[in-house]
Amino acid sequence: MKVILASDHLGVEFMGRLRDTFPDTEFALALSEEEMIREVADAEVFLGWPSKKVFSAGTGLKWVHCIGTGIDNVEALGDIEASGIPITNARGPHTEPMADHTMLFLLSLAHNAKKMLNDQAKGEWDTNGYDHVEVSGSVMGIYGFGMIGRAIARRALGFGMKVIAVDPGPDDDVPGVNVWGLDRLDDLFRASDWLVVACPLLPETSMTVDARRIALLKSTSSLIVISRGGIVDEGDLSNALIAGNLAGVALDATDPEPPAADSPFWSHPNALISSHSSALTPELYEGRRQIVVDNIRHYLNGEELIHQADAGKGY
Repeated sequence: MKVILASDHLGVEFMGRLRDTFPDTEFALALSEEEMIREVADAEVFLGWPSKKVFSAGTGLKWVHCIGTGIDNVEALGDIEASGIPITNARGPHTEPMADHTMLFLLSLAHNAKKMLNDQAKGEWDTNGYDHVEVSGSVMGIYGFGMIGRAIARRALGFGMKVIAVDPGPDDDVPGVNVWGLDRLDDLFRASDWLVVACPLLPETSMTVDARRIALLKSTSSLIVISRGGIVDEGDLSNALIAGNLAGVALDATDPEPPAADSPFWSHPNALISSHSSALTPELYEGRRQIVVDNIRHYLNGEELIHQADAGKGY
């Protein structure tokens, strides 16, 4: 059996670990599309994000594993669905660091971290402009109550916050959280002091946070995007922030990435940006490596693959 590792996301040294763990399996590293097309021709398993050209060249493929979490950015997703072969992902290891990053954003907005760091860089001791916000007792609304949303909720509850969420059907509940259906998305915006976007980017979520919904938020509310760009209309969001209709904005994911050089999110005093990096910890990478190892073992043993995704749904 031949397996293609088509990304250096997990480190090129990971190839050695795979070969040591599965000495009877052939592994090939392919980082360019040209290399992928050449190597996939006689491969059975593809680890990475195949393009349409690469997938069409892999006529013998029997399994595609996306070594990240989201499969919405797999170009060949429609072709994989049509083929009927399984696609899996590496969900799980991303949730804890992304939840940590969400609380970093929240506390940074609540306690004026941007001004604090600017004052520090200038060597200024300025006690003006530090009207902090207590988060205890405030309401966090979470749009998307999957693994990330639930991890965020557990942290928010620990800070004494009230937590509500909207989701089409969460796998389980977190005690103390009210989970509403999608028909109450507008209510979520009205009730939230902190609105966290944690849902996947799908046709049904694309641009659902628009000017109308942003206007439902209180002027003292802040909006945090932690999952994907393209769910929030960033033009409408920047207009609301500049007009003073929002207290703050924090974005780890944008569309496009990075934002345009003249985007107000770069310079606005009440805006924070990170480079879609919230999940990137050593534990994340090792967790994703272990999922690959475990799933290859399942595949070789003829067992059910773990973390199977639905190509039709996009997650």
